[in-house]
Amino acid sequence: MIANGHLLFTREQTLMAQPFDAATLQTIGEAFPLAENLFFEALTGKTSFSVSQNGILAYQTGAGSQGVGLVWYGREGKKTSTVKQFSVYNDVRISPDGKRIATAKVDLKTGKADVWLHEIDRDIWTRFTFDPSNDRWPLWSPDGSKIVFSSERKNRYDLSQRASSGAGIEELLLGSNHGKFATDWSRDGAFLAYTDDDPKTGWDIWILPMSGEGKPFPFLQTPFDEGRATFSPDGRWIAYQSDESGATEVYIRPFPGPGGKFQISATGGSRPHWRRDGKELFYLTPEYKIIAADIELDATTVKVGGVTPLVNFIPFAGGNRDIYDVTGDGKRFLVVSPGDDEGSSPITLVVNWPGEIKKK
Repeated sequence: MIANGHLLFTREQTLMAQPFDAATLQTIGEAFPLAENLFFEALTGKTSFSVSQNGILAYQTGAGSQGVGLVWYGREGKKTSTVKQFSVYNDVRISPDGKRIATAKVDLKTGKADVWLHEIDRDIWTRFTFDPSNDRWPLWSPDGSKIVFSSERKNRYDLSQRASSGAGIEELLLGSNHGKFATDWSRDGAFLAYTDDDPKTGWDIWILPMSGEGKPFPFLQTPFDEGRATFSPDGRWIAYQSDESGATEVYIRPFPGPGGKFQISATGGSRPHWRRDGKELFYLTPEYKIIAADIELDATTVKVGGVTPLVNFIPFAGGNRDIYDVTGDGKRFLVVSPGDDEGSSPITLVVNWPGEIKKK
């Protein structure tokens, strides 16, 4: 911000001022501190201050927020534990064996995301990607040996993969002119489902065969937004979200088709996940409630039984984040949720801050 012949900015949690020439748009002289220990918002990497042209300065001090936590819930909707390290997590996926978490964690200094792995029992974090550009939306292979993720190497998100052990180098799996992120891997390892962002048709669901020529093909491509495709455990159905009705709802279609669709959610739904045995489908309501729908599948039809609300949480939403995942047995849920503020955050008002500078 520019006011009273100075450029005001923050350096970590210190409010700085530097003389500024508005005519040449250049700084002159050295920067000096005005206030320290400014409130730091970990979600955005910003501090809190404001200045006017009449000499009034306001700034907030305090410890700031903890950022975002990874919180475990049980089916009864109660928190069971929290991953100790708060940060800014964009996406989260539980490994098939339930022992590790893959997530995209943002570096607050660069604003870029990398994929990190967390070993749950030992509480150990390991960085998985190292490129200066963004890496997001990690997805485990069915056996847990590989991770597919979206890599922003060419000003768009392409699909890359690497061994989950960290051995070897990353491999470009699929590049194209559209941004894309993987949403599920069929249990037999044969197909990868991904959301493709087409400027003409919006979000579409595409399938990448993981053997042979590996030529991707569209599963659902319409003028509406469809995405978050996830294979049923037997590989014969795909659950997904679509806004074709005017609201985002969850549907199931046969894979690879043809066949009609079956609507699962009634008043809004997104981000479906199957239970390992295919008898439940979990999805998220617009009010951020995780719902469990009893599902019965046969050769040609889908029957929806009881629908049970399980977990209601405060999300770290927006930006197409994968903000929750569920263990294969459907008993535990991992959600991305903002942390609480630590301590008080008082606001200081200075009515003549340029005069205060001259006194020093």
